[in-house]
Amino acid sequence: MNEVINIDEKNYGDYRNLNIVAFSLAFGGAMGSPGEILVVSKEALVYSMNYVYGNMTIEMCFEVCPPLKDCKFGMFDVEKTPKGWKGARLGMGNFLVLAEPIYNHLKGELLEIPPHILYGKWLGMVLDCIKK
Repeated sequence: MNEVINIDEKNYGDYRNLNIVAFSLAFGGAMGSPGEILVVSKEALVYSMNYVYGNMTIEMCFEVCPPLKDCKFGMFDVEKTPKGWKGARLGMGNFLVLAEPIYNHLKGELLEIPPHILYGKWLGMVLDCIKK
């Protein structure tokens, strides 16, 4: 598994121009890592930031991950994504948003795998997809 690069309130400005292909969002009360946003770049680098624990605000997270700002997450599903992005649910307050080419490549698996299983597999699936 790739090393995860931590983004916080002190260094987030250094990560404003990432070439993002996927990201996950956990609601503040989600199972797993509440408030965590994982971001995957086209270069297969993985970044983590958290708007619940620490001093990052959701607005700082929007600066690092601009597509996040135009998403709408419902109780059980990704209700809206910006043009060129597709969402999937990961269960228990966790959501995944993928650039359309990645989504289209993984669509079969995304629809087959139950959300609670996908939660633990999506990152490896996306990284494998990028590396192919």
